[in-house]
Amino acid sequence: MQASDVASTSAVPMDSARPNAGAGAAGDGLGWVEPPAGLSLQQVHYLVRHGERTPVRTRLTHLFPQRWNLCHAGRKFEAAVLDLTPTTEDSRPTLNVGRVDIQTQGHAGRLRVNRAVEGEDSQGRPVRGEEGECLLGELTDLGRLSTLRFGRELRSLYIDKLGFLPQRLTPDDADKVYFRSTNMSRTIETLQQLIRGMHPQTMQPASPAGTAAAFVPQVLVRNGTNENLLPNTFGCSRLRSLDRAFADAAARALNPSLEKLDAKTMPYTNGVPMRVDGHPRLNGLFDTIRAAQSHGFKVPPVFLESETQSIVENAIVGEWFSGYQAEDPEKRLEFRRLAMGRLLEDLAGRMQKKADKGDAEALKFALYATHDTSLAGLLCTLDCFDFRWPVFTASVGIELFQDQKAAPSIFGRAKSLMSSLTGGAAASSDHYVRVRYGDRTMKLPACADQGKHYEGHPELCTLEAFRGIVKELQHPKGWNWEQQCAVGQGATSSK
Repeated sequence: MQASDVASTSAVPMDSARPNAGAGAAGDGLGWVEPPAGLSLQQVHYLVRHGERTPVRTRLTHLFPQRWNLCHAGRKFEAAVLDLTPTTEDSRPTLNVGRVDIQTQGHAGRLRVNRAVEGEDSQGRPVRGEEGECLLGELTDLGRLSTLRFGRELRSLYIDKLGFLPQRLTPDDADKVYFRSTNMSRTIETLQQLIRGMHPQTMQPASPAGTAAAFVPQVLVRNGTNENLLPNTFGCSRLRSLDRAFADAAARALNPSLEKLDAKTMPYTNGVPMRVDGHPRLNGLFDTIRAAQSHGFKVPPVFLESETQSIVENAIVGEWFSGYQAEDPEKRLEFRRLAMGRLLEDLAGRMQKKADKGDAEALKFALYATHDTSLAGLLCTLDCFDFRWPVFTASVGIELFQDQKAAPSIFGRAKSLMSSLTGGAAASSDHYVRVRYGDRTMKLPACADQGKHYEGHPELCTLEAFRGIVKELQHPKGWNWEQQCAVGQGATSSK
């Protein structure tokens, strides 16, 4: 295949093109199971991996196209621009830009944009790509479609079936929902598709009669230095050091298992053996293969054989997530704390606030656009990961229920509130947390003991038990993540 070949926009993935189709992938109705009678849904958090995308690096171009012409949907759009028109001082505010004061017309400007990819030819001269050509790591049209469909599944369950949210959001509902993404275009665009699927009226004008005001969703994005929706090796040097050490250890331990695949895979990898720490790395090769497979490109059968899939997946999962399973309990705890501690604290804190304040706390549904490392890291920390690489649009749902038959006393609520303010576990026992991975309900080992789950339903953790998981992750000196990230930066061993 020549480098100039372009992926066909007619490539349609079959079910077989989604490896591990049950590993966190959503099914009809999201596999939702009615809770025991008397349990009322109070709050929901959904973390969703971005949809199908192109590979993040150019690899295996002798097998797959170098240019993927699968990104038409996002090429034509309107960009918000700032209109700067001089006007009288008393009618327009002054905007200070550097040392220049200018009068502003406002932020209502719109600029129609056609976006295209620019590359280089063999002589290094700039060449504009084909219409719809994708950037590396970009959400494709298929990825937009799958995340739109997932948003519709969320709507079908939580709005149409359960009536948990109103059919149409208005500005008065702004505090009922929370939308957040990592600062990457594929997750931001995924979140936009999820919102549109869940609330199709969103981003449409208000009704002509004025009976329904327009709702403009707020998409929240954090700076990379304090991002907690993924294991933040960028902002945490200690986590980066630990992560590198565990990856190196995984390479030493797991590379021998890959040797048995050399004879049948090297003809398709330009004679390069697949290794965890190879060039390119094993995870990069199979990221490309899975991206191609999900978009319907023909993949050499050797890469689809169950033996190959099992050995490769075990090696990649070992490279990325062995830190969460470290034999040394102190290293395991430190890795989990730095990688997922702050996210779990956020989630548990929002649920505790809902439990304490009831209807006075407006938040009902939170939607987060994340990554495979986010979902797997969270499940590892909760000790319920299946050690399968999360697929595109995989999801983790965390639901908070209240037992309406066992409302706590005023004293109990006061004790619960005081406990939450001081950082302890809640005193009330009328709230329960359920974790679902795709269409499967998970049972958390930390909630297995009697008294730590709803009787007869080990999948329903008491809120206290769930908060206990977070409390175990907490450093004795509190959640000073920056200080903990600066400790032991020179560590190079995972032992």
